[in-house]
Amino acid sequence: MPATAAETTTDAPILSIVIVNWNTRDLLLAVLGRLFPAPMPFEVIVVDNQSSDDSVAAARQAFPQAIVLAEPKNGGFAYGVNRGLERARGRWILLLNTDAVAPWTEIERFLAAAEQHPAAAVFGPRVLDEHLQLQRTVWRRHLPRHAILEALFLEAVLPERRPTTDSEVDCVSGCVFLIRSDMVARIGGLDERFWMYYEEADFCERVRHAGSHVRWLPEATFVHTGGVSANMASEKTFLAYFESRLLYHAAWHGRLWTEWVRACLLFGHLVRLLGWTVLAALGRQNRARQYRKLVGKLLRPGLIGELCRRPRQVPPMRALAAVS
Repeated sequence: MPATAAETTTDAPILSIVIVNWNTRDLLLAVLGRLFPAPMPFEVIVVDNQSSDDSVAAARQAFPQAIVLAEPKNGGFAYGVNRGLERARGRWILLLNTDAVAPWTEIERFLAAAEQHPAAAVFGPRVLDEHLQLQRTVWRRHLPRHAILEALFLEAVLPERRPTTDSEVDCVSGCVFLIRSDMVARIGGLDERFWMYYEEADFCERVRHAGSHVRWLPEATFVHTGGVSANMASEKTFLAYFESRLLYHAAWHGRLWTEWVRACLLFGHLVRLLGWTVLAALGRQNRARQYRKLVGKLLRPGLIGELCRRPRQVPPMRALAAVS
């Protein structure tokens, strides 16, 4: 496997960029093309989750200075990130989606802003969508009581306040996610129980329980088109979102509250299923099939008990920046 410039020196790079890829060959090549060459010592680690679009060969041929790991299975986003973290040697680690536009000017601003907050370990930037509209990338801590607002369609009436300036927050999006490597060494990687979604919320929760902080930094701006890999497996990712949501509550709030969240989700999505079924009867485009599958999943006996019994899958990590 070709070695990066960072791997051929005795000094660890400043930054390790970890990119998880699944069947987004053209986007992967585009993001790598924007990263090489770089104005600082860095390494790029691409983790390919068993793509079938020739992503691995194309990336290795076009960018031999990148570390490209071809995984034997698609174990999900957290699984892929952890394989990258196991190889990372930088003082900082940037998780970057293939559908994110990350110019070096913004990466440098992001790092400089993060350096000003030694008490924080995870950072998220300002993110715009492909239409240059501000994307939601900050969330409050996910609590069971929030589920009733969604079930009763009250989220629009009681919207969550979002920061407009540099702020300490509960959770930031994983599409552009900056981590101090010493925190990864302390608490381990992402929890691989989460196939997709909520893995960053769980990691942020663990960071805060470890006594550190999460911050949103608007000094840097990135563009994220969003959901390209997810859209290619939309039904699977739709169901995975709600399983991960319940799994998060099972991990942090226990079985009773997770049963409450399931009841709220079931009520709200039965109403939505009714609406989609009416549209289907009228011959209109609809998502009734997805919602039927979701309702069936939520009604499955033993679902919450199984999620509560599922053990954490957090691999320990070495002291990344200390390894040369």
